[in-house]
Parts: sequence; C-alpha cells; structure tokens
Amino acid sequence: MFSKFFRLLGGDLGTFSDSSRSKLYLLLTTQGAWAMFVYRFGHLSSLKYKKNNLYVINMTIWYVLNKIVEITAGISIHYKADIGERFMISHFGNIIIDAGAIIGDDCSIRQGVTIGNGPIQGSPKIGNNVYIGTSAVLIGGINIGDNSKIGALAMVNKSFPESSIIVGVPAVNKNNN
Repeated sequence: MFSKFFRLLGGDLGTFSDSSRSKLYLLLTTQGAWAMFVYRFGHLSSLKYKKNNLYVINMTIWYVLNKIVEITAGISIHYKADIGERFMISHFGNIIIDAGAIIGDDCSIRQGVTIGNGPIQGSPKIGNNVYIGTSAVLIGGINIGDNSKIGALAMVNKSFPESSIIVGVPAVNKNNN
C-alpha cells in the first residue's frame, strides 16, 4: 500500500509548476497537496484494509485529517471518489468532490468547483486530461470526454464528448471541430 500511496502522491505533487521546490515543501505548504494526501490515504486504506481492524483505525485517522483539511483549506474529497494519477488542485477553497465521482488521469481543477451532488442523481465521470475552471459545477450522472476544458462558472448537467470546450449556464460545447 505504501509504495502505491507514495507513487500516486508523488505524481500529484509533480503537477505543481514550482518544480524547484522539494515535494516535502509542497506537501507542507500547499493546501491542494494536503487534500490529496488525505484523499489518497483514505482511498487506499478503504481498498486495502476493508476486512480487518486496521480499516477502523485508518478510517478514523482519515476522518479527523479530512475534517482538518475541510476547515483549514475548504476542500472536501470523499475517500470513495475514484481519482486518477497526477491530479492537481490549483487553488484552494470551496472544492467538493462527491463519493461517486470518477476522475481520470492528468486532470486539474480550480477553486470553487463542485463535482457531484449525491447518489440520487448519479455522479459525474470525467475523462483524462480535463481542465475544470473556477466555480464550475458538474452534477448528475454525466460523462465528460477526454481532453475537454470546462470554463469558469459553467453549470454542467449533461454529457459532452471528448475535446469539448464547455462554457455557460446551462453548459454548451463551443468546440466547432
């Protein structure tokens, strides 16, 4: 578990543009890195130790750390969400990722993003290499294709194909290709 945890966390930390800083420095000073550390710990613990006593201990630790990150950084990522490698939270604050959300590799989000709104309407599935702009909201059982970009303040409640440029309320695809 630990080798996978550090490999995934290292990939997340590698997405930050200030590569002159050590990964430890980024982990200690970047709120998005705090959130990914706690998420990766909870997610991997829930997969690995579900059938023994270590599960209860790890999930208690996750719960406490998650609450600290929610209060100090305003980022809530449920451990049941499925987030791919090299995920980047560019700015902290008001970020919520639902338990059922599926996010591919090499994705990046900005502050104020909400992904998912509970199990009743389903949760979004986001492809690889997707950028999600400031205060975008993605709700319902939608699919966002690979290599798409979602603009700031977009309200996305329907699916879009790959390489989409998604903007507006309600969201529309501005990519004419």
